[in-house]
Amino acid sequence: MRRPRRLDAAIIGGLAAVAAIGVELAVSPALDTAAAARWLPARVPTGGVVVISEAAAASADDGALRRLVTRLSAAGAAAIVLDVPAQVPRAGAASEALLRQTLGQAGNIVLTLDGRPELASRAVGHILDERTGALTAIPMFAMAGERSVPALGVAAVAVASDSRATLEAGVVTVAGHRVRLDTRGRALMRATEPLPQLDLADIDADGLASLVSGKIVVVPGDPAHAERVRRQAELADALLGDGTLAPAPRASGWLAALVLGVATAWLWLRRRWWHALAFTLAVTVGTLALAMLVLRLGVLAPLAAPLGGLVVAALAAIGWRQVDARRRLESLEAELGAMREALARHESAVEALEEDLEAARAAMERSADAARSADVLRAQLEAARRQEEETRRRLDALTTASHAVTASAAPDDACARVGIVTRDPVMLALFRDLEKAARSSLPVLIIGEPGTGKELFARAAHRLSTRAGEPFVAVNMAAIPPDLFESELFGHVRGSFTGAVADRRGWFEQAHRGTIFLDEIGELRADQQAKLLRVLQEKSFHRVGAARPTSVDVRVVAATNRDPERAVADGSFREDLYFRLKGLVLRLPPLRERRADIALLAGRLLQEAAVEARRPGLALSEAALAALERHDWPGNVRELQNCLRQAAALAERHVLVPADLRLTEKPASAEPHDTDAAVLATLRRHRFDMQATARSLGWDRSTVTQRLKGLGFRALVEARGDVARAAAALADDPTLSRTVELKLREYHEHLLRTVGGFDSADAAVAACRRRFKNLPERHFRSLEALLQLHFSGRSG
Repeated sequence: MRRPRRLDAAIIGGLAAVAAIGVELAVSPALDTAAAARWLPARVPTGGVVVISEAAAASADDGALRRLVTRLSAAGAAAIVLDVPAQVPRAGAASEALLRQTLGQAGNIVLTLDGRPELASRAVGHILDERTGALTAIPMFAMAGERSVPALGVAAVAVASDSRATLEAGVVTVAGHRVRLDTRGRALMRATEPLPQLDLADIDADGLASLVSGKIVVVPGDPAHAERVRRQAELADALLGDGTLAPAPRASGWLAALVLGVATAWLWLRRRWWHALAFTLAVTVGTLALAMLVLRLGVLAPLAAPLGGLVVAALAAIGWRQVDARRRLESLEAELGAMREALARHESAVEALEEDLEAARAAMERSADAARSADVLRAQLEAARRQEEETRRRLDALTTASHAVTASAAPDDACARVGIVTRDPVMLALFRDLEKAARSSLPVLIIGEPGTGKELFARAAHRLSTRAGEPFVAVNMAAIPPDLFESELFGHVRGSFTGAVADRRGWFEQAHRGTIFLDEIGELRADQQAKLLRVLQEKSFHRVGAARPTSVDVRVVAATNRDPERAVADGSFREDLYFRLKGLVLRLPPLRERRADIALLAGRLLQEAAVEARRPGLALSEAALAALERHDWPGNVRELQNCLRQAAALAERHVLVPADLRLTEKPASAEPHDTDAAVLATLRRHRFDMQATARSLGWDRSTVTQRLKGLGFRALVEARGDVARAAAALADDPTLSRTVELKLREYHEHLLRTVGGFDSADAAVAACRRRFKNLPERHFRSLEALLQLHFSGRSG
């Protein structure tokens, strides 16, 4: 029992969120801060903080420092921040006492924690900071021994506003300004444009007052601390202008990762891939836009966890979808196989009952018991037909489900990717077989009428294989002159014949490590077939005129528009070469048997024809499309393509009507469609579905049944009564062997039940002539041989 998709989405989304949170914890806020640094311009200073030029401050001794503090205090500075290095030259104890007195009288001095602790000050602040991604992170408080010391910028703002800095629940409040800290107690600060700097040498008292009155004045001292003191000055300015960034709670990012992960996984599991991709891109853009918006408001939104959860969930859901589709497809294929077997059994039961009923009808006039027996048989036949129809409906439903799963398992449409345009179930089934076989070096034999797409399938076999990066060499075997056959395929050496002026690599050598496509393989002469067989067996050949063999590694794909089995039977094609080529046999249906593809193909081909004719905007009217779908297309897709190219070039209107197509009714093909080979090919194409085969041939099902029964009897004679071997020969496809075996076994057993009461083959044959009167005479001879085989075995 399958889990609901919602539960799958919840599991994937939860795991994706956990993975994204783990990544976020590992990389810290690098992604978030990098985005902030990229999106936010440098902050413009408020003007509330002024920095004394480093040249003037660095030259100060105790006396100069007293004069500087006196001038700034007299000018009305709200707070004076001094970084007084311990190694400042001293003029003695009296001078130091005067400096302490001056600082104490100023009453608004803030010293760095690393400076001279013996000096008097209103407050002390640390100058620690660190980089977090692209931002500056400053701890708002740090422990110095047993006391908590604020950052220098915080202390300066507190002194300037005559207030205290408090920390509560991750928020620092100072001078009415609130700063939200990150999880490590740090304030985040973006880049700031340079703060105003003063050189006091040329400024009088009045001018100084206008520049520093009511402001925080920062006096750098120790050159080793200059950068850190500058960042503390920027912190003070940011605090005055509410310019710090408030990190959003980390839990909000985790919750967003969970929600986006679950939503993304659900969409990838439930919707078509392009819908899910559009949602993923839209949510990504929306998340970035929202982060940019709140960043403008001073909030640093988490990005790593939500986007990580979204991406991981999308990738996990895609993988999950592929695994689930493969599992469902395997389950459906197994169920399809069982259903086909059940359908074969029901079909055989119906056929046997129909024959029994026919025999009972013939005896009705002679016996009342036979009449009653006929009534019983009618009832059994009706019940068997109902079972068959019910099984057929279930088989159709399973087939539809299988196609849907296959489509979902290939979100980028693997068929279209290799140029095969189809929605036909038979073509899709052939393509699935090709996909499975393409990864091996199994030879592929493609059988189909001209224009059915044999080369497209050959190229698909190459592109889907591990040899896709190597050469694909297509050779039209029918176009090679007989006297140049070896030279073209295997190459030649210089001087090997007149005109051989240089060494030349043949087609096989050019396809080394890749794929060689041998088109029109059925046109080869007997001597050419022998030469080709040798290459396929030994994987080596001699160039014309060469003494040493050349070895090659090639994947062989062959194609023919002839029936190779008929060619083998009439001796025009070597049986051993046929078996070498038929690793995987693909029988492509003609276009007339997949009319549902005509509209799809016509749309694509008309677009190409319009581009070629430089007439954009061409379209087919409904009447024109209906005419295309009615036409038999003996030339298949190639004929359809030429029809549309001609219409695109010659039509005077943009919406094509039937007259523009210039279709002509062609006489029926002289090729008989009722030969045993044609019937068997149609049965194989429709996977031995009697009803579908009957529709394709325009016959009733009982006629198809008699033909298959006759073919089965012949195969049983050739296999000396071995049902499995006879079924494999008839099916010519391992995936169909079981279905055919069930039918043959039922036919055989029904035959043996019919003759069970007879003591001699002659009597049994006479009875079977009456019982199997609809069997073609040529197949009745096979029935006779089968009965002779049976009675000879019984007597022995």
